[in-house]
Amino acid sequence: MAIESNKYIIQTLERISAFDLETGACDFILDDIQEGQLSVSSEVVYAEGKNGVKISTAERNKESKFTATNGSIVDGLLAAQVGSEIVKGTVTVPNYMDIIETEDGTTATTKYKAQGASGAEIKYIYKRNADGTQGEKYPIAASATATAFAYDPATKEITLPTGVFSAGDELIAFYDIKVGNAKKIVNDEGKFSKTDKVIFEIFAKDICTEKSYYGTIIFYKGKISGTFELNFGNDPATHNLEIEALSGGCGKGASKLLWDMIIWDDDEVINT
Repeated sequence: MAIESNKYIIQTLERISAFDLETGACDFILDDIQEGQLSVSSEVVYAEGKNGVKISTAERNKESKFTATNGSIVDGLLAAQVGSEIVKGTVTVPNYMDIIETEDGTTATTKYKAQGASGAEIKYIYKRNADGTQGEKYPIAASATATAFAYDPATKEITLPTGVFSAGDELIAFYDIKVGNAKKIVNDEGKFSKTDKVIFEIFAKDICTEKSYYGTIIFYKGKISGTFELNFGNDPATHNLEIEALSGGCGKGASKLLWDMIIWDDDEVINT
C-alpha cells in the first residue's frame, strides 16, 4: 500500500553508517546517538533597483550539514576524523606508570617487563611521597648503589638503592611495555579527515494512523569534519561529529545531489 501520509513524527535517529567511496567498505557505525541535527542553508543575493529597493532574489551556494553526538567513543569514527587507518597488532605503549610496593626494602618487581635498550629499560625510579607525587629520583646502573638501582628484565626485579627504602615503601617507575592484539590510531599532521558515503537511518510515525515507517537520508559524498572534541570528566565521554554534504556524489544521477531522503514501509520491500 502506498504511503499516504505527509506528516511524521521522527521518533529516533537509529544509526549513522559511513562507507569508503572507493571500496564501499564500512568505516564506522554509530548507534548510541544522543542527539542529531540536519541543517540546510543557502546564500541569498538581492537584485536592487532605484534607491536600493530589493526587486528580486537569487539563491546560490546551498549547504547542508549533519551534526550529532554519540554516547560512546567509536574508533572507526575517530580514525575517519583524523584521516587514519586502525592498525591492529603488537604495539609499544610508552611510559607506563607502575606503582610498586617493596616488601623488604631491598627489591621490588615491576608489573610488566620493561622494554628498551639493555641497561636502560627504566631510566629512573622515584620514591613515592605520602601525597602520591614522585619524590627523589634514582637512575639505573649496572648494579645498585646508594644512589642508583639495577634492573633485571628477565625476572622483572628491581634491586633498590641501598639504605633508601624500607619494607612497605612505595616507588614509581615509568617504562615502555609491549602489547599484542592492540589497536592503534595515528593522528598524522599531514593527513586529514575522510569523505565517505554516509547513511542516516531514522524511525518515523504517521501522526494520524500511528503507522510506523523507516527513513533513510543519504549523503552521497559526506565530508567528515576533522574538528571535534572528546571531553573527559565525571560523566562518560561523548563523541561529537559534523558531516557536510558535498555536490558531485558518485553514482547515476547523484552528481548534483546533496542528499536524498526516503520514507519507506518495510511491508513494501520487494524481494523479487
